[in-house]
Amino acid sequence: MFEYSDNRFQIKPSTKKQIKSTSYDELLDYLRSAGEEKYRADQILHEIFINRATDFKQMTQLPKHLRNMLSDVFEITSIELEEKRVSADGSIKFLFSLADRQFIEAVYMPWANDDGEVERSTLCISTMSGCPVGCAFCATGTLGFKKNLTPSEIIDQIFIVERELGTKINNVVLMGMGEPLLNYDNVVRAISLLADEKTKVISRRKITLSTSGIAPRIRQLAHSPYPPKLAISLHATTNGTRNKIMPIAQSFDLSSLMDAVEYYYRQTKMKITYEYIPFDGINDTLEDAERLRKIAQRVPSRVNFIPFNDISFTKPQGISLELKPSPPQRVAQIAEYLRSHKIAVIVRDSFGRDIEAACGQLALSREQ
Repeated sequence: MFEYSDNRFQIKPSTKKQIKSTSYDELLDYLRSAGEEKYRADQILHEIFINRATDFKQMTQLPKHLRNMLSDVFEITSIELEEKRVSADGSIKFLFSLADRQFIEAVYMPWANDDGEVERSTLCISTMSGCPVGCAFCATGTLGFKKNLTPSEIIDQIFIVERELGTKINNVVLMGMGEPLLNYDNVVRAISLLADEKTKVISRRKITLSTSGIAPRIRQLAHSPYPPKLAISLHATTNGTRNKIMPIAQSFDLSSLMDAVEYYYRQTKMKITYEYIPFDGINDTLEDAERLRKIAQRVPSRVNFIPFNDISFTKPQGISLELKPSPPQRVAQIAEYLRSHKIAVIVRDSFGRDIEAACGQLALSREQ
């Protein structure tokens, strides 16, 4: 059984502090202790989050002595772009290296209109290197847990992609490598820094956090400074099936998960998204469709059916060997059944099959 712990995963300290991981109040304390004026904190945040400075030398509105002092104490960039792969469908997979040579991934997904013009873009980012949850359908879990990402390492994925593509990201999804709610403090701080009025990077309503279902943290997230949209990685409608494909479900059953989801909705008034990968003969029966209907109707929700990405390259074992995608016509039948009960349903296509865009796939191949 998966053991939930507040301090199971710790970040290793570095020589310099990461300035994008530093809160406004912490920055004020630092400047005050250095004998600097309070307004310098606003200037620094503006340079980092609005002007997107990549070197303290670029912060010309600051006096030279302060730029030098910041450079001595802080790092301004925490990750480096290692590789970029462009798919025929327009999606782009980014592989980043951390200071300790661990790897993380982000995927850019453009959504085009009928004329082929990109109307909005989504960036799926990582919150961990590797993952401890071990879902049977996910390649990232085979990497094991490497480390939690700092707020800076989370934020820099967005900044580097925007700089590389010369475009603004409209939506951010914390659905890449890792379980965000097992890196709770760093994830909440990253969201706060992104959504704060002083930084104006992206609205909290344009940020979606996807979780496998850490019920206590879902309740806590509802009271965070900037609660994001919530997506539940559901993938099964019974505890028995969910326990088989998602080990974490043994600690947080469907009853406790749904109670936490209802609590989150009552506090935030934001629709819940349920993510569901249909597996042939495992979670795609008419009975599953009816149970999924009941789950989705507890609070205002939508259901996203996500295609199963092949993980044979991970040399799967156990239940993972039994996982095969449901036939498209069966997925369509379940989707239509839910729609007939006035539940919003989206049947997703898979982005980037030709560029190893499945979560953890590129990082795993690089490690191997």
